[in-house]
Amino acid sequence: MQNNKLKKIIILCLKIIAIEECLTFVVLHYFFEIKPFTISPIVIVSFLVLFILNYLTKNYQKKDYFKISHIPLVVILLFFVIHLRAGIIWALNTFPLNDANMVLLTLQEPFDDFAYLMVKQYLETTIPQTAVVSIILLLFVYVLLNSTKKRLAFIGMYFITTIVFVFIDIPVLNYIYILSNEPEKQSSYSKFFVENYVNPDSVKITLPEEKRNLILIYLESLETTFADKEHGGNQDSNLIPEITELAKENISFGKHESHIGGGLDASGSTSTFTTMHTRSLGIPHIVNYRNTPILHYYKSFYKILNENGYKQIFFQGNPGLYNQFRNFVIDQKVDEVYGPEDLIERLDLDVETLIKNQGYKTVQDKDAFKFATTILDTISEPFSLTFFTIDTHAPHGMYDPDCIKIENEKDADEQLKVTARCVSRELDKFLISLKSKTFYENTSIVIFGDHRFMGTRLVKDFPDRKWVNIFINVSKIPSVEEKRRFSDIDMFPTILSAMGFSIKGNKLGLGTDLFSEEKTLVEKMGLDSLNKEIDKISGHLVYESYLLKKNLKEK
Repeated sequence: MQNNKLKKIIILCLKIIAIEECLTFVVLHYFFEIKPFTISPIVIVSFLVLFILNYLTKNYQKKDYFKISHIPLVVILLFFVIHLRAGIIWALNTFPLNDANMVLLTLQEPFDDFAYLMVKQYLETTIPQTAVVSIILLLFVYVLLNSTKKRLAFIGMYFITTIVFVFIDIPVLNYIYILSNEPEKQSSYSKFFVENYVNPDSVKITLPEEKRNLILIYLESLETTFADKEHGGNQDSNLIPEITELAKENISFGKHESHIGGGLDASGSTSTFTTMHTRSLGIPHIVNYRNTPILHYYKSFYKILNENGYKQIFFQGNPGLYNQFRNFVIDQKVDEVYGPEDLIERLDLDVETLIKNQGYKTVQDKDAFKFATTILDTISEPFSLTFFTIDTHAPHGMYDPDCIKIENEKDADEQLKVTARCVSRELDKFLISLKSKTFYENTSIVIFGDHRFMGTRLVKDFPDRKWVNIFINVSKIPSVEEKRRFSDIDMFPTILSAMGFSIKGNKLGLGTDLFSEEKTLVEKMGLDSLNKEIDKISGHLVYESYLLKKNLKEK
């Protein structure tokens, strides 16, 4: 009798320990994105222990413990809820889902090769993870729970928890509000916009005695975090050493202590196109540019340069939203626009190699810099050249084995580190080559991170993340350089100022010239308050578009 009692106590204790390990696995998987093939052996042993104990205690013989006809239902539902959670984690690590307006605006754009690559990466990441976790959890529900009803209840709780965390992780109400109110069809007056927007035609803009050229380089996802010496726990692991030195040796607004300067992501400026739109016009991208007529009448620095006789060229080496960029810069009076197909043809690149490396036709950074060099060898002054890099794109960069080789090519963190090092090195080589050009002394070079890194790899534990800004070879000295707080809107007047333009009042669009002592809107009102006002601007731009259409009809 005592032996049976002791046996039951031992079995109960073993079950409790095994169940605790199993539940710990479920919790860790759910909250911390366990990698598919790194599941602890202890968890597997725990499942085996539970199975053996259930077998010894005859639990498997109970009614409804194991019905073959129920297996497909349990398997399908379990795979669905786990894949849903895996997909949410992937999306949160890859896109700024907290910016509902930007996400919905992006979804309005045509499905292109870059979108196809994102879908491919999504499936390649989530399907293996879901498959492995589903097998483990399937064993869990069959070993631990002794009826189909209990197993379905577990799956239901998993699903409900996932939905709850969707509302916590993602501002679902913002999406619902935007979709239900259709902001692009709502007209409203914005006192903030009217009082703060400075029309370039309303102020005096004076050219320098000698026109300066502009080379504007957007570095994909390059943020100040990559320059942190404690990156990845390694004291010497600054991922962008050359860029760090450039920032220290030249003007980098927002410098403080040992940190390089950086700008803040404000509403309407958190993706590549939205930041270019905002920095060009001084107006955040909070409504669709193509479908908002009044935006085509607002003047960007490209239009100002066009009016002053500049030859302007833009190129992009990847197909992501290329037509959107092309239409925007042409509308803003850029003379020549080149896309990935043009770069591939002119550089005589092997298409099969590009597809093999990245899954689609994109020109990697080292070749983008080569193309920039070929353009600069033939362009006439005064000129502006704008182009983008791509290799450091989320979630783990676009590894180029011809730039820097790594041993473990499947290590996502190492891929990102290598791509950051590569773009830093290639940028430095490009800038060194420019010094031998006849136009160099008369050329202002502006380098931006287009936005903060959208994924969480290597950056999630760092506070105060900002996008990189560097101004090289400019003709002015800033009145206040250190510790400035600014956003993308301030780049419109600052770029012109870096080229030697004088702007009466030091403001254009909603932006402030950072070479002046004038306070930016971020410095005046704080980022959160600015974002609240920016979110209201969409209705005003629709309101102005309505008035524009009405006036055109009356004429």
